[in-house]
Amino acid sequence: MMNYLFTILSFLYLNVLQAQESNKTQLYIIGTVHDSSAILNPEMLFEILDNIRPEILLQENDSAQIKDFARVIRPNSNEQTATLKYLEQYPKTRNLPFEFEGRNQYRKDKGMVPADRLVIQLIDSLYKTDKLSIVNKSNYQKYSEANSALINFSKTDIKTLNSIVFEALNRYRQDLQHHEIPKISNSEPIFAERYITKPNGQKISYREGYQLWCNFWDLRNNTMAINIIKQANIHRGKRIVVLTGAQHKYYLKELLAKYNDGSYQVIEYFK
Repeated sequence: MMNYLFTILSFLYLNVLQAQESNKTQLYIIGTVHDSSAILNPEMLFEILDNIRPEILLQENDSAQIKDFARVIRPNSNEQTATLKYLEQYPKTRNLPFEFEGRNQYRKDKGMVPADRLVIQLIDSLYKTDKLSIVNKSNYQKYSEANSALINFSKTDIKTLNSIVFEALNRYRQDLQHHEIPKISNSEPIFAERYITKPNGQKISYREGYQLWCNFWDLRNNTMAINIIKQANIHRGKRIVVLTGAQHKYYLKELLAKYNDGSYQVIEYFK
């Protein structure tokens, strides 16, 4: 009798666990390259979507871009072209944004752009003319080597760009770019002596602009992760595909794991 009762209770417990799992939102984070290439083209991305059959698509766009998603056509865009084909085939699918609102203009207004590009160019020039300190020279060498390795990875295939190996290399490279490179611009006087002009007419030094750009990396990824979680909660129990640049995937996965309250699960498509 006790064995029979134990069997029944175990069966009920497993059913409860299965019900809880089935109520979780399923999140598939697909790291992409934005423009069509040999690595990924719209048809390849459509096949991925068609295999997963998501009910919700989350785009690395803000609300204004999503509003114009089907109107402002970018023929070379992997995400847009594949998504429009998927929406045509599965018209009940929701296509939603998860990007930091007004990202591009925000960076320009704060002076982060073009400070990001100008700082790297100046560091590279100082490095080639042997004008960096020994420590800064070493840090820039590490960054250059990591950057080259990342570029080589980006020439492989979409599965490799979604691999754990790529995520580890990307994490290392992004850490160098956003935490070690600022040590160069913060310690070499020239970066405090060169300025760019923001859209409002105010001047900002290369040093300040680049530091703001580095800080924005964390702010942007955290905002995107929170926006994904909001949609996961709104569309509880649904299957969601998040289309994001491959360089963001590792960070979003870490943040989604950090903030997970058990209401969703992140599923890796590429095994």
